Amino acid sequence: MKYEIRKREDGKQAIFDVNGKMISPEWFDWIREDGLLKGESPYYIAERNGEKAIFDKDGNQISEWFDRIWKDGLVRGESDYYIASKHGRWAIFHKDGSQISGWFYAISSVGLVSGKSEYYIVESYGKYAIFHKDGRQISEWFGWIGADGLLSGKSEYYLVRDKGKEAIFDVNGNMITPDWLFEILPYGLVKGECDYYITCSDIYRCAVYHKYGQKVSDDFTRDYVKYADRITFNEKVGIVAVSYTHLTL
Repeated sequence: MKYEIRKREDGKQAIFDVNGKMISPEWFDWIREDGLLKGESPYYIAERNGEKAIFDKDGNQISEWFDRIWKDGLVRGESDYYIASKHGRWAIFHKDGSQISGWFYAISSVGLVSGKSEYYIVESYGKYAIFHKDGRQISEWFGWIGADGLLSGKSEYYLVRDKGKEAIFDVNGNMITPDWLFEILPYGLVKGECDYYITCSDIYRCAVYHKYGQKVSDDFTRDYVKYADRITFNEKVGIVAVSYTHLTL
């Protein structure tokens, strides 16, 4: 069934179905045109007196009132979770009203909220860490954490950057790379494509390594793989194919 937002002369808004029946429980100050209105889920975000809450198509209030609620997750039909904020801090909530995370300065929707994995990234005082939905902190605090791999549900690995260097860690907190490196390219191990990854030095000489630390290729220039869509690896010879949008080398 399709739904639409109607506006009164005083600016208040409500949702109606195709039969002209008002399905929102009241007239709100504002209703976000996502979720129910786009056919993504049975949920929508409404505003009253400067605060937002989630409602379902039957008029039930799903969340408490917050300063802000993100459309990612529950409202977009991606998962049972959503991010909301109060007094400048963010937290993840389940549709049953339970609070999943603590309060942080920022939380990424990639992972748990987007429905890709059971993990999420939070920010606190300019540092980032990965948490599990049960509250366990999975990683240490780093200057940056990539969304590929563990967060996106593609592998048990994730890429981090701290103090100008990069490294790969696994879900148990083990450092996979032999040391902190100048650059690690986003192919192979972290994306769950194979057991190999590419690392480059500060002079942009690169090589392929196995997750256990063995170097399995000769050095090559970064330009060789810079714009690749996909790289195919082989334990004996390292890179065996580099695929581009319109070209395969």
